[in-house]
Amino acid sequence: MRIQQLLLTSALALFAVTANAQLDVVRFSIQDGISDTNLKSEIEKSTSRLLSVLNSTVISGKSKVKLEKEDESIFTKDGRNCLDELWSSSAMMCPVSQITEKGIAMQNGTVQVRNIPVTMLAADDDNCEQELVICYNQQGQIDNIMIALEEHRYLDVINAQISVKDFHRRQSIIDFVENFRTAYNRKDIDYINNVFSDNALIITGKVVKIDKKKQDLTSQSLNTEQIQYQKSTKEEYITNLKKCFKNNSYINLVFDEIEVMRHPKRDDIFGVTLKQHWNSSNYSDVGYLFLMINFEDELNPSIQVRTWQPDKYNGKPLPRDEVFSLDMFSI
Repeated sequence: MRIQQLLLTSALALFAVTANAQLDVVRFSIQDGISDTNLKSEIEKSTSRLLSVLNSTVISGKSKVKLEKEDESIFTKDGRNCLDELWSSSAMMCPVSQITEKGIAMQNGTVQVRNIPVTMLAADDDNCEQELVICYNQQGQIDNIMIALEEHRYLDVINAQISVKDFHRRQSIIDFVENFRTAYNRKDIDYINNVFSDNALIITGKVVKIDKKKQDLTSQSLNTEQIQYQKSTKEEYITNLKKCFKNNSYINLVFDEIEVMRHPKRDDIFGVTLKQHWNSSNYSDVGYLFLMINFEDELNPSIQVRTWQPDKYNGKPLPRDEVFSLDMFSI
């Protein structure tokens, strides 16, 4: 654990004792977006307890999140599993004592709350301050927890909608992307395996040095690097990812510069291009991730194409016209 984290935890514990204050308690309220008063009350209670328990666990120095018996009911089974998997990757706490947000009613009758600030104690200094999206069932129980896109990225995608149908689809895309990102953070290999089509096309680029001695004078250039691309099957990708998860105690993905493109003839096919920052215990890189997502089955969208390219080579940014996009693939 980093010195900053130790100091933060120690300071919190000391303040809680000396001031005789409940520093761990977080109060959450919903400003608007939910008309059902009972549902609103249950979500406020569930969220307040979740964030308070995270804080008390960090302050006490416990390695696992343990709930009081009366708090178990704030989670569904999936929601509790999600919390445990996220915590096993990194302990987290809420740095504020009062949060007021709006509820977002989803098309399937569930509710989301965004912009929940947390400090991920295992992350590096540049990425430790993040936000959660919490998803609730129709009874107000926590059913899923995702690491959120930055708010302005989220709004860029949502505000680009041109119809009610398009709005709901873009909500689904954001859900998918945030679930996909969080699955890597919590090392959920089963989820990742399930969202890839069995016949998915997976392409990975890597920068390699050019051996000048093997080039003749007519082919030599000022470039010292080039990108080589390798195709792999879903099975090969999942096998390599399992090894990666095993060899890294912590993985944190950050998505940036999100672009969404709908196929001109298929309104159930979307291309999503993201700038991905990968940070893990043993390795870090930055590159462009492209996903072709098929929403033909609304409840079970699948990835048909995944590509990754380094964001720079030869000391320069990868030209945008070389970044994979939807129009480069035939459907």
